[in-house]
Formats: sequence, C-alpha cells, structure tokens
Amino acid sequence: MSDLEDMGEVDLVEEEFTQATKFIERNHDRFEQKDLLKFYGFYKQATVGKCNVSKPGVFNMTGRTKWSAWNELGDLAKEEAIKGYVRKLTELIPDWDQSSERENDIHAQKGSWVSVSSHAILEEDNELLARGEISIVDFIKEGNLEAVQENLASASSVINELDEDGLGLIHWAADRGNVNILRLLLQEPGIKIDLKDCGGQTALHYAASCGNRDCVRLLLDRGADRSLLDDEGESCLDVAFDEEIKKMLM
Repeated sequence: MSDLEDMGEVDLVEEEFTQATKFIERNHDRFEQKDLLKFYGFYKQATVGKCNVSKPGVFNMTGRTKWSAWNELGDLAKEEAIKGYVRKLTELIPDWDQSSERENDIHAQKGSWVSVSSHAILEEDNELLARGEISIVDFIKEGNLEAVQENLASASSVINELDEDGLGLIHWAADRGNVNILRLLLQEPGIKIDLKDCGGQTALHYAASCGNRDCVRLLLDRGADRSLLDDEGESCLDVAFDEEIKKMLM
C-alpha cells in the first residue's frame, strides 16, 4: 500500500471516529455508565495519549473511575484507541452510522412517547416518593422532567444537600446532560450553582467532563464560576475533553 493510500485510510478512520464521538454526544442517555467510561478512556487515549495525570483523591469517585478507564489502556496507540472507540460503539449499536439520518424522527417519536408515559406513571412515582422508596435524584437520573417539576417544591430543604454518593441534585442533572432539568433546578430559590460535591467538583466540572455542551452553556450563562478548583486542584477546563467545551471555558 502506498503512502497516499495509508494517509487516506487514516483520514477515513479519524473521520469515522469524529462521527462516532458526535453520535455518542447526541445520544448520551442511550448508554450505561460503564460503557460511557469505556468511551471516555478510549477518547482520552486517542486525543491525549497515555494517562498523564495523577489518580484523583479517594473522595472524588467520579474522577477516580474516569481516571481508571483511561489509565488501564496503558501504552495503547492512538490508532488502536480510535478503533477501539468505534468498535465499542458498533458492538452496542451496529447501525449507529446509519441511524443518524433518522435521529430527528426518532427524537420526535420518543418525545411524544415520554409525554404520554410520564403522565401515566406520575401518580405511582409520587406514591413511591412519599414512601421513601425512590427520591427526586431517581427522577433526575431517569430524565423525568415532569416528575422532578412535580416534586421539587417538597425537596427544597435538600436542594443543596449531598446524597450518599456525595453529589447534589445539580451535579446529577449536569452529569446526565439533561439541560431542561438543570434549568429547572437553577430556578429554585437558594440553589447554589457552584455547590461542590464530596470531591470539590461543581456542576460545571461534571458538565464539562461528561461533554454536555448545553449544560455547560447554561451554567456559564447563569454565572457559574469556571475558575473553581476541585480537591485535586483541577478546574472545569482541566477535566474537559470536548474541544468546543474547552473553547467555552477559556
């Protein structure tokens, strides 16, 4: 194979990688956390190289799991990391490269279904919430905007409290990339936009490190402090990997 053919193949691989990262960014909620961590590790290896940062402190559980996902790749070459990223996505969603064309229709249908189904289960959810079997955090994790809105008033006393995982409501919303729920939380009186989790990270840290652009924009528009450092001395810019988010934070 000639050098020109080699270059053409590399360009195709990198283009596929770019498309894959965009697909995952748009479909973040379709993947389990363990899979997102795999993608994170491959992405950092492909764009930065071998893990070159120290392991976060014991109280920064989110940072430690992400660090481990990257560090475990060792000396894996950039090209292999790119291939691993695309291969992992293809294993999970074989037709991901074709489904992008149908995304708008799918999202429209999904939106209608969620609207109907959330009405149907809202009463049952409220009962479970009243019995303490679920919490408003569960609604945030599920992306159930209506249930969060319905029960936010009763959760006003814990709006800035950290849960057993060391996160506040605002951290969960930023982590899951649900900008509508995040916007709702930011409207609550007394909400601390720069609330720190048990590892010293703010919601802006979470949104930046998870690649949730809309959440980053919203937090910055509302005055989130981009200069704050976590317990490891890292800013939201330090933990960001998405180039557009980096530009927003500079």
